[in-house]
Amino acid sequence: MMNRHKVKIAISGREYPMHITADEEEIVRKAAKIIKESISQFEEKYELRDHQDALAMCALQYVSKSLYHEQTEMSNSSETEKKLDALIEKIRKNFI
Repeated sequence: MMNRHKVKIAISGREYPMHITADEEEIVRKAAKIIKESISQFEEKYELRDHQDALAMCALQYVSKSLYHEQTEMSNSSETEKKLDALIEKIRKNFI
């Protein structure tokens, strides 16, 4: 079992305690940095005064990107599966 340790991640002026492994810490800190930068960009671009609005827009952006990539991967996987099936069928016809 990996050792977990407690860290505090600050986002929008609030600290969030987490228990994570050393391997996860770098990723979590990088994610927090990206979130902070996104919040700043939304606040500047849309002249937002409420951090909650910027956080909501940030969450929407990242979940949308995640769903898009998930859908793209599924589509690519399906296409690859069809190509493999076609190759298997050719092999069966020619060698079996």
